[in-house]
Amino acid sequence: MLFRKLELDWKYGLSELLIVVTGVLIALAADGWVDSRADRALERQYIAGVIRDLRSDTAQIRDAIALSDRRAASARDVLAEIGGETRLSPDELAIAVEESMWFNFPAYSRETITDLMSTGNLRLVRDSHLRQRLSEYYQAIDRLDQWTGNWRRIQMDLEALLPNVLELRHRDAITSRINDVPLLPWAVALDVTPEESEAIRRRLREHASIGERLENMARVHGTFYSHLQRIHALAVAALRAAEAA
Repeated sequence: MLFRKLELDWKYGLSELLIVVTGVLIALAADGWVDSRADRALERQYIAGVIRDLRSDTAQIRDAIALSDRRAASARDVLAEIGGETRLSPDELAIAVEESMWFNFPAYSRETITDLMSTGNLRLVRDSHLRQRLSEYYQAIDRLDQWTGNWRRIQMDLEALLPNVLELRHRDAITSRINDVPLLPWAVALDVTPEESEAIRRRLREHASIGERLENMARVHGTFYSHLQRIHALAVAALRAAEAA
């Protein structure tokens, strides 16, 4: 009689245990499903942010490529003027001198990738191809940034010579014209006279090192142009991978 009672209690306990275990497994599965849905929603938000950032970057890089190409050409034009190989109009000469000494570094959008890296949420991006493209793109930006300090010093060294070549009123007018901003209140419209352009040529030829520095600047613009072309290709590849994810 006692054996039958113990046997009945054992079966009852086992059934209760199975009910509890089943309930726990169902709860865990439900939690996992909820977490998975939350992760997928967050992944979609991150990918949308990556697409937004990369679209902005590709536009910025395209502009920087065009400006770098133009400024390299301006430096070569000034060198040709110094060597007597060509003759620009008075306004063209002043603009070429000013423009050849400028850089335009793209303003990269890093908000999404910074969030992904700092929070460890890069794991949420399941597409390994997209992760690889993003890694290649942002590593290329970081490598280019290592050079910008040196290039800025070259630019600043050359730009320090500008007051010896161009008058301030011409520089103000050129800055407004190139940047497409309203003319500064104290600036006059760019109108370089033939006599002023001859003075610019004379100053360029008389300065001992400006030709060599312009050659360096032209090479830097060319190098910068090549790097930007590669970075743009990587940005486009990453954007396509994000849009396909």
